[in-house]
Amino acid sequence: MRFDDLLVPEDDYPSGPCESRREWLLTYSRGVSVDVIASWCRVTPARVRRAVEKQIRHSPSWFDQCLRIHDQPADLREKFNRPTREGLWWKHYNDVAAHVSAHGMLPSQNHGDHARVLYRWIEAQRRQNDAGNLTHDKLEALDRLGSWQGVRRGRPDEHWTRRLTELCLFHRSHGRLPMYDPVRRPEERLLAVWLIRQRTWERKGRLRLDRRHRLPAALPDWMPATPTTK
Repeated sequence: MRFDDLLVPEDDYPSGPCESRREWLLTYSRGVSVDVIASWCRVTPARVRRAVEKQIRHSPSWFDQCLRIHDQPADLREKFNRPTREGLWWKHYNDVAAHVSAHGMLPSQNHGDHARVLYRWIEAQRRQNDAGNLTHDKLEALDRLGSWQGVRRGRPDEHWTRRLTELCLFHRSHGRLPMYDPVRRPEERLLAVWLIRQRTWERKGRLRLDRRHRLPAALPDWMPATPTTK
């Protein structure tokens, strides 16, 4: 049999898309890019990319065996190597600990751009601590940095109680809750923002347990009812 006998007339070639995902993955593993595979198989690049990403999630070792003729595998691998939120927290903590070890003090916002980023992270942890959202292991780690809580402006618990009292007085006087309307009701903006923040924390499950009990006890309608889906 000659090689020419294996050739098929152009009109006899299948015109539809090639739906074989195994063929897509095999071709990709040999170093062919997603766009080229999509062109050869007459499908969209998004479909090929989803198949490749699914394979990487299912078998990360498969990616290590792919040829690196093009740069596409590296881009996809970085997507699946993104650190988790927990990993990012400890990375930032280690950066702060390294700063404390090198300078003997916590970062300050006036000591350069890098120190300013670390300072803002410490400030974020102070707010998380005020809301009761830091776990025990993170609190222990932060305590090893020294006086990381710093000098807080006022007392957070007293400030929260004062806002709740002001909210109750407003409700008693107006018969409604404050509305966020800086143009027509600028005097209500402060209490409205505070109330919105409490609702947001409650929806995210981040509102402290004691505050979760105090708010409905003081104002039963502080949280709007969730509409029923029909």
